[in-house]
Amino acid sequence: MSSIRQRNQQLILEAASEEFASKGYNAAQTRDIAARAGVPKANLYYYFQTKENLYTRVLMAFLEPLLAASAVLRASDDPQVALPAYIQARIRIVRDHPYTSNVFSSELLHGAKQLPGVCRDLLRAEAQLNVHCLNSWIKRGLIAPVDPQHLMLFIWSATRTYTNFGWRMAQLTGVHAPQGDDYALAAATITRLVLQGATPGMPAPRPMRPTN
Repeated sequence: MSSIRQRNQQLILEAASEEFASKGYNAAQTRDIAARAGVPKANLYYYFQTKENLYTRVLMAFLEPLLAASAVLRASDDPQVALPAYIQARIRIVRDHPYTSNVFSSELLHGAKQLPGVCRDLLRAEAQLNVHCLNSWIKRGLIAPVDPQHLMLFIWSATRTYTNFGWRMAQLTGVHAPQGDDYALAAATITRLVLQGATPGMPAPRPMRPTN
């Protein structure tokens, strides 16, 4: 791939991430994406053919590092090392890819209606591997007998809070956008909660009865 072609594609992907993040898939226009990227609209269609293809590439740009982060969750590893590494990796992805993170989170929050099949399959496989890893640690007594599905949901949601609830976070912190220290503190806090809650010997949580 030539350097010019690679540069143009990257400019279009970055512009698309910002447009999809601010307007959503349906409202985003290819002409606005091209204008933001500073390239002719024809170039956008030359490189990506359709708006759907471009959206898929934006989602994959976030999904690829997300899947790579899961590589540290291996049944043969020490959960006291692997879980903090996983949490830090996910926080780092949100920090380094704010727009694609926003697009990805918005897609999931709206029922994943535009999520391509390839993304669904990769996410499903990742979730199954993560839960298998947690179950292995539980069976070996390395972490407490917590529900692995809900533990993963907690980690996933907690590490994307700055993307999903940026306005609420701004109310708490007093700043419009999180700073470097905010990400580090978030990773440290989530890690502490997860490790303390998953400490071996802790009793399994009991479901609470609904109140009338």
